[in-house]
Amino acid sequence: MMHLRTVELINWRSYRHARFEFPAPHESRNVILIRGPNEYGKTSFFEAMTLGLFGREGLSLVPRARTVTNGDITDRFKASYSQFLSNALHYRANETGPAKCSVSIEVEDDNGEPIELTRIWHFRQNRQHKPSDDDLTIFHGLGREPVMPPSGIDNRDQWFSEWISKHFLPPSLAEFFLFDGEQVQRYANREMSEQVRGGIEGLLGLPILRSLKSSLATYAQRIRTSAAAPSDSTVKKVEDEIDNIQECIEAQRKRLSEATDVLPRLEVQIDELTQVIGSRGESTTAMVGKFMQTEQRHRDEAQRAMDALLALIQEDVALAIAGSELRAITCETLEAEDIRERWEVGRNEGNQNLDRFALELDRRINALDPPLEKKQRLEVVGAARSAWDALWHPAPEGCAENYRHSSLMGPLRVRAIERLQSLDNHNEGELAGQVERFRMSVERAESAKRDWQEIESTAPQIEILTQQLKDLSEQRGKYTTQRDEAERLIKSKEAELTQKRAELGRYISRKGAGALSLRRAEQADRYTTLIENLLKEALPIEVDEVAQEMTNAWKTMSHLSDRVDRIEITPECQVRMLTLEGQDLHQIEKSAGASQVFTQALITAITRVSGRTFPFVVDTPLARLSRTQRLGVLKTFTDRSGQVILLSTDEEVVDDKLDAIRHRLVAAYELQVRNDRGVIVTTVNSLDIQEL
Repeated sequence: MMHLRTVELINWRSYRHARFEFPAPHESRNVILIRGPNEYGKTSFFEAMTLGLFGREGLSLVPRARTVTNGDITDRFKASYSQFLSNALHYRANETGPAKCSVSIEVEDDNGEPIELTRIWHFRQNRQHKPSDDDLTIFHGLGREPVMPPSGIDNRDQWFSEWISKHFLPPSLAEFFLFDGEQVQRYANREMSEQVRGGIEGLLGLPILRSLKSSLATYAQRIRTSAAAPSDSTVKKVEDEIDNIQECIEAQRKRLSEATDVLPRLEVQIDELTQVIGSRGESTTAMVGKFMQTEQRHRDEAQRAMDALLALIQEDVALAIAGSELRAITCETLEAEDIRERWEVGRNEGNQNLDRFALELDRRINALDPPLEKKQRLEVVGAARSAWDALWHPAPEGCAENYRHSSLMGPLRVRAIERLQSLDNHNEGELAGQVERFRMSVERAESAKRDWQEIESTAPQIEILTQQLKDLSEQRGKYTTQRDEAERLIKSKEAELTQKRAELGRYISRKGAGALSLRRAEQADRYTTLIENLLKEALPIEVDEVAQEMTNAWKTMSHLSDRVDRIEITPECQVRMLTLEGQDLHQIEKSAGASQVFTQALITAITRVSGRTFPFVVDTPLARLSRTQRLGVLKTFTDRSGQVILLSTDEEVVDDKLDAIRHRLVAAYELQVRNDRGVIVTTVNSLDIQEL
């Protein structure tokens, strides 16, 4: 059975160079746990796996690359493939040569043979991605035979994409085997029928067929146009009509897309508002107060971090900027001035008694017998003064000639010297640590503020809430009408388009021009019709098996599993959640947690029905779930024969959640970070699963 052996990341986001080595699943142990706090590299690992396997095609599977609108992740990209890669390049990637980053993935396939895939992205000195220089190398088998397209293949990227789809996973199924919490939220915000349709279409590869159908129709029209005489006004008229119909279809598709994007969000808002109106309780004030206290605590911590940072900047950093050479010279000068000050203090203290000494000496000389002459007496006293001065001259070695820093005297000078010498013990990490401490505290404070504001905003007067619910319901009605009208118009215009294309084909056939080209266009039309019929007939093929697997998964995950006897899916992908008596609970199970459980049950069903043995890589989506639901999700995700890689924060898969899957753990890793001169670097630490 296919399983990951190693994943190696070089210069990928915070990973300077990290290597994960995964043991093979054995017996019932198939789960690998990778955990670490937020922003330690779990999402980066997920993105590396996705883009390493699928390259440009994988960007649509990365939530961080898509735009977020009203809390829902859309399919619009907020950055191009090259821009995303430039942001993923490690900050110090160009220190050791031309900038590049790489992802290497080694698996053992179903036949027990290794496959090693390495994708390398190259960058200019300004960190701009160079897409033309990207490298993809694949080695297959024990002999490490290189995988290369046959000679004569023009589109190498397409060939490699098909090879990866065959030996690893097609992109249409990838989001069910590689997903995180944001993808679960993205699906959960859709209507259930839309979720199921998207899942089954991905299972059958229908998006590829739909793209092929569109390409064939365009090809057929282009062939017919080229076969007709450019001056033929009738052909031109029909072509214009076809163009107008296509423009109309495209406009209606935009209206349909707008409505289908907005309606799920409106449904969620209406459901949540209905719950708020029906369940307003006394706990709202307490929760707001709790979050306010949390916000203030984090803001106080941020202020302490800012005070410490400003103290560093205003004091130590300002001195450190002068440079070690100038600091050393200043220390030497201050130490020389300290020697001079001690010398002068000793000399001045002695000079205070010098006059008394001279008077006493003069008195004693006067008392000598026989007495000395006055001149002799003065010479003796003068010689004594000179001898006294000789005790303090010359100045001691290392003594300054004068005072350059006259304001620093005594203990103040000593503290200044100690301060300058202590600067060598500081580094960039202290500043970066205080900045990170401030940033994290502010982010947590803002998060707490958003939480209490959100709670407070959902607890106004009941009349205001009722009016909001009414407005949302009116919007839902408007967009529902827009969706239905667009669907009807698209259907009628597509039928009209088919007639016009047939008319164009008949006209050109009568003219007898371009017979060979017309035969090709007719063949393309036949294939288009065949694919259209396949698209209509394919969905019902898998609905029963998917429904059965969804039922099994739902009963394991949901805390009200006994209420649902079975899940049924119609050929049109409408979902019914039936009790034993046949009552449909679809409209009742509407909580955020239930929606996520439904989505996770669908993901589980698709991966099982697909028959693929590709490893299941999941960033544990446990938000909004009750304790029972969380345990159910973990048990369901890990209850499979293939390899499962769980990415978890240090607060998710712990305690009873960890105990629920402990018997399936085969390895565990902890993500840690270190500060490399102000740059965060993620490292991987293997854990002893017996000590978790």
